[in-house]
Amino acid sequence: MKKARKTAVVTLLALAALLFASVLLSLIVILDEAKLDLDKFPDPYGTVALLDAEDRKLTRSDYASIEEISKHIQNAFISVEDKRFYKHNGIDPIRIGSALWNDLKKGYFAQGGSTITCQLVKNTQLNGEKTLKRKLQEAKLALEIEQKYDKSEILEMYLNVIYFGKGIYGVKNACRAFFDKSPADVSPIEAASLAATVANPSKYNPIASPKQNHSRAEMVLTLMQEQGFLSEEEYQREIHSDIIISCGDFHNNYYDFYAKMALFEAEELIKSLGAKPPQPLIVYTYYEARAQESATSALHTATADIDHSSEILLAENDSGGILAYASNSNIGNGKRQPGSLMKPFIYATAIDRGIIIPDSQINDRPTDFNGYHPANYANTYYGWISAKTALSRSVNTASVSILQKVGVDEAFSRIERCGIPLSPQDKNLALALGGTTYGSSAREICNGYLALANNGYARKATFIRKICDAKGKILYQNTPTQTSVFSQETAYLVTDMLTECARNGTAKQLAYLPFTVAAKTGTVAAGEGNADAWCAGYTVNHTFVCHISSVNNATPLANNITGGNQPTKCARALLRMLYKDVPPPSFPVPKGIKYATVDKTICEELHKLVLHKETNIGEKMSVLTTSRFRFDSVDPDEVFLSGLDVKTDKKQAILTFRKREGIHYEVTLNDKACEETSEGFLLKKPRFPLIKIEIKCKKGTKTLYKKSKILRLDQMRMSSIPPIASSISNS
Repeated sequence: MKKARKTAVVTLLALAALLFASVLLSLIVILDEAKLDLDKFPDPYGTVALLDAEDRKLTRSDYASIEEISKHIQNAFISVEDKRFYKHNGIDPIRIGSALWNDLKKGYFAQGGSTITCQLVKNTQLNGEKTLKRKLQEAKLALEIEQKYDKSEILEMYLNVIYFGKGIYGVKNACRAFFDKSPADVSPIEAASLAATVANPSKYNPIASPKQNHSRAEMVLTLMQEQGFLSEEEYQREIHSDIIISCGDFHNNYYDFYAKMALFEAEELIKSLGAKPPQPLIVYTYYEARAQESATSALHTATADIDHSSEILLAENDSGGILAYASNSNIGNGKRQPGSLMKPFIYATAIDRGIIIPDSQINDRPTDFNGYHPANYANTYYGWISAKTALSRSVNTASVSILQKVGVDEAFSRIERCGIPLSPQDKNLALALGGTTYGSSAREICNGYLALANNGYARKATFIRKICDAKGKILYQNTPTQTSVFSQETAYLVTDMLTECARNGTAKQLAYLPFTVAAKTGTVAAGEGNADAWCAGYTVNHTFVCHISSVNNATPLANNITGGNQPTKCARALLRMLYKDVPPPSFPVPKGIKYATVDKTICEELHKLVLHKETNIGEKMSVLTTSRFRFDSVDPDEVFLSGLDVKTDKKQAILTFRKREGIHYEVTLNDKACEETSEGFLLKKPRFPLIKIEIKCKKGTKTLYKKSKILRLDQMRMSSIPPIASSISNS
C-alpha cells in the first residue's frame, strides 16, 4: 500500500513538474514573440525617416512635446487613467488585483488594469484584443519601455497617440478640434473633458454628446481634487464652469495613418531582407500631400455622422504606389468580407475564356446551384438581362451562374494572381459574392482593381518606393511587375461594364463627375443591418478603395450605410478634388476590341447573340467583342417557323406556325401555292399520298430561309413536319 502511495505521489509530482514546464515554456514563447518596435512610437522617438514622393521628410505638425502640454491635461489623465503612474515600473499590481477581482466576478475580461504605459503598448505595439496572451506580452513590453524611457517621455508619447473619436488622434489635435486652443492653454475643466472623452469616444465626445461628457468631466475633476492636483478653491471654480466648445478648422489627423501603414510595410520588407540592416533607415514613400489632403477631407466629409471605422486609399496606376491613405481607426491591414467587389473578377475570367461579352444575355431568376441558393438584394429578379446590366446592378444569381460556367478553380486562380489572397476553403460558388474565409484588406482589394486598371497586368499596391541605409545604399526598390492576368481586351470590356455601374448602376453617385470612372460597390449584410460597405474603382490614372466597417462596434452599420451610399460619395468627393484642375482622359480602346453587328430581335426574343448577317430579321445592334468570343448559332426553324404544326381532318390539313413581323411567307404543296386562311395555310387533298411541302421566308425580294419536306399522307392524316437538320452556321 505504501509503495503504491509513494508511486502515486511521484507520478503526481512528475505530472505537476511536466505541467509547470509546459506552462513555463508556453510563457517563454509568448513573451519572446513580443518585440519592442521603436518605429511604432510617435515622433521624435522613431529611428526610421519617412520621405514623401518629392523626397521631403514627412513631419508631424500635430505632435506636442511634454513642455507644450498643460499640467492640467497631464494631471487629468493621470488622475483617471493611472493615479500611481509615477510610482510603478509600468505594471501596477494594486490596479491589476482590483481589475482581476472584478473580472473573476463577471466571468470575463471586462477590466484590464492597464497603466498608461500598458495603454501606450496597446496603442502602438499590439492589437486591442482582450486575451491572456496579449496581456502578458503587454506587461513585458511595458517593463521594457519603463527601462528605456523616463516618465515624462512615456506620458508624452501616450498623449500623442490616444484616440478622441471622429478620426482625432493625439492631444494637440483634440485641443484644436474641441476648443480651438493649443494644449498649453487648456483649463482644468477642459482638461477633464479631454480625459473624459477617451474612456469611450463614441459615448463621451464633447461635440456629439456634451451632457455625457460634462458629467464624466466632473468626475475627473473630483479625482484631480482628491489626488491633490487641484485645490478646493480651484475645484469649486472649475466644477461650476461650462465647457465651451469652439471647434477649430482642423478636426482630424487621418493622414497619420499613412505614416503608420508605411512603417508597417517597411518593417515587413526589412524582415524579408534577412539580416536587420543598421539604423537609421530612410524610407522613400509615394506620399503626395495634395492627394492626402483630398483623401482626408473626403473621408471626413462623407463619414462625419457615422460612428464606425472608415478608410480610403488612393494609388497611382502605373507604379501601384499609394499616394494617400486616411482612416479614423486602426482598421489598417484588417481583413473584412469584400462582398460584391469580387464580381468583376468573375466576369473578367468568363470574358477572357470567351464565354461572355458585356451584351451576353443572362437569365436572372431564383436558381438552385446544386443545393446553393443565392438570393438577390430584396429578392428582386430581372429576368433576361445583359451581363453588363447584371454587373452594374450587382445581381447575385448572375455572378454565381457565370462562376459555375467558368469553374471555381479558374476564377480562384485569377483572383489570387491579381493580388487578392484567398484560402483553399474559398473554392466554392460563394466566391462569386465575395464570401471568403478570411476576407480582404483595402490594400488587397486595391491590388485587384489595379490589375483591371492596368490592362490586365498585376500591380502591387505599396506605400514604399525604396529603402536606403544612412549612407544611401539601396536595400529595397519597388519594381512593378508585368505579369498578365487578363488580356488587354478583357480588362477593357470589364472597364466598360464598370463605367456603366458608375453611370447607372449601384455606383451611380459617381455619375455627377464630369469624367469617366469605372467603379463597383459592395455591401455585406449583418443581421438587421450591414457589416461592411465598399466602393472600389479607377480612372486612367488612379485606383481608389473606400471602406466603412462595423469592425470596432458591437452593433452593425445602419441599413442606409451601403456601398452605393457613403463610400461612393466619399470616392466622388476624393476624385472631384483630385481632378479639379485637370480631369483624367477616357479609357483608351485596345486594338483587339472590335464592334460586331448582331440581330437585336433575336437578342430580345431568343436571348442569343447572333450576327445580323446570318439572319437579317430585326434591327441591327452593335456590340463590343473580342476574337475569343464565338457568337451564338440558332435553329432557323426557331427563328422563322416557331411552333410549326399541321392539323388535319378528313378533308384537309392546315399548316400553322408563328409568323414573324416583317417577313413574307409563301407555302406550296407539290409546287402549287397554298391558300392562306385565318387559321393558317390550307393544304388541299392531293391525288397521291406523297406530297412535297415548301415554305419560303422572304424579306422583300430576298429569300432568307427555305424549308422543304416530302411527306406521306395516310387517309388525310399528316404528322407534324420535323425540323430540318440545317441551321445557321457559327460565326
